[in-house]
Amino acid sequence: MARLKVASFFCGCGGMDLGLLGNFDYLDKKYSKLNYEIVYAVDNDPYCTQMYNLNFEHKCIVKDVRDIELNQIPDFDLLIGGFPCQSFSISAQNPPRLGYKDERGMLFFEMVKALREKRPRFFIAENVKGLLSANNKKAFPMILDKFREVGYKVKYQLLNSSDYGVPQKRERVIIVGFRDEEDYFKFRFPIATTKKNKIPLRTAIDSEADENEKWFFSEKAVEGLFASNEKMNKGRVQSLDEPCNTISSHLAKVSLNSTDPVLFVNGRYRRLTPRECARVQSFPEDFDLSLLSDGRKYKAIGNAVPPVMMWHISKALQETVSKANVGIDFNAVHNVYPNSIIANEGDLFRDNIQMDKRVLIGFIKADNVDYYLDGSAKIYYTGKRFPSTVALNKLFYFMPYIKGKGIRDLYLIKIARIGTRKEGQPENDPNDFRLVFEIEYINQLFDDFQPVKLEIWRAFTDTTMTNLVSMIKNN
Repeated sequence: MARLKVASFFCGCGGMDLGLLGNFDYLDKKYSKLNYEIVYAVDNDPYCTQMYNLNFEHKCIVKDVRDIELNQIPDFDLLIGGFPCQSFSISAQNPPRLGYKDERGMLFFEMVKALREKRPRFFIAENVKGLLSANNKKAFPMILDKFREVGYKVKYQLLNSSDYGVPQKRERVIIVGFRDEEDYFKFRFPIATTKKNKIPLRTAIDSEADENEKWFFSEKAVEGLFASNEKMNKGRVQSLDEPCNTISSHLAKVSLNSTDPVLFVNGRYRRLTPRECARVQSFPEDFDLSLLSDGRKYKAIGNAVPPVMMWHISKALQETVSKANVGIDFNAVHNVYPNSIIANEGDLFRDNIQMDKRVLIGFIKADNVDYYLDGSAKIYYTGKRFPSTVALNKLFYFMPYIKGKGIRDLYLIKIARIGTRKEGQPENDPNDFRLVFEIEYINQLFDDFQPVKLEIWRAFTDTTMTNLVSMIKNN
């Protein structure tokens, strides 16, 4: 399988990029090399990019994404980036539109622009949990709409890095976009690996830092802590036996009254060192932090995506590309199409067969054959898995394949939806999801049964009516 070429916007010091590429060690575990190649990386922070270029063979350029000339950068299959989110607003228009409070709010549209003009197969966007509730929960749906408007189907999930082998409780919204419907139905977000066995903070702590006065808060800072308002935070002291609270770019200016994590060592408070922050974020030990000041190290590391969590996401996307026959995720279909995937109404398709429309051919089990022989069948249930290679929203007709006979009769697919195998019956299992086709008999398409090859999982095939008729005539 050819490597997927990647463009990385807002790459920072390279947390997403490192996770995407893989081939690194963290906490005595090897994260294998993944099948990606970064062909373009950009960020506007010269210090973050300095750290990036210290650690990657390919180099990041320093540029504002608004200045990128898309026709002059390499083509790519995947766009990744954690776009700035602080500045979104919903302008008072009818209908309302996604706007921005300052120039940072414009940067999201640069990802949308790149998707529209370059048409990559996928994108992965990352953002903070607060994006889900921003602007009274209006901003996030509009962001998804912008992605959809340029032709992408999207899945999103709130992931916690502590569920993926990272010693940090860091919740981030991950949006994955798909140009092609087949990829959309194949993709699954990665299954949590450490949900019940969290990695503790102590795995990231450097005991030598406990001997360095540089990292401890002064007596004056501690006195200010206890003299402060009772409602103020009294230092987010971390338990070494649990994952760390979220670290941020503020750590260079951390105070005991902030929400940033601190340690309590031998009766004294100390901040995390830059290297400890890198470990908390799941950067490997050989990730080079030199050249930058401590303040800039904190900023770069604190803004990064945990590489280990990104590795799991990237691996899940890679598996989507490599899988040929993957079953449709019925829950995912239901989330996108809550009522029906297709609803073909009107007499046009009954009275005048549309030869350019797609027809699904499905195998009929022996106990249901009679209903299809006399044309009285009203429902067709698929098995527990259904090929993701069938474009559901393009189907119009259904033909039952009778074992030992073949195909003959044509049905209209009135509705396709998600249901269960024994709807309305006492033994119905509400968790036994199936794809349900509500069908209506039209007539015989052929005078007699005709053999046909079922090519998809040996139980289904779909083609156009024209191709089907041509195939039968040629046989």
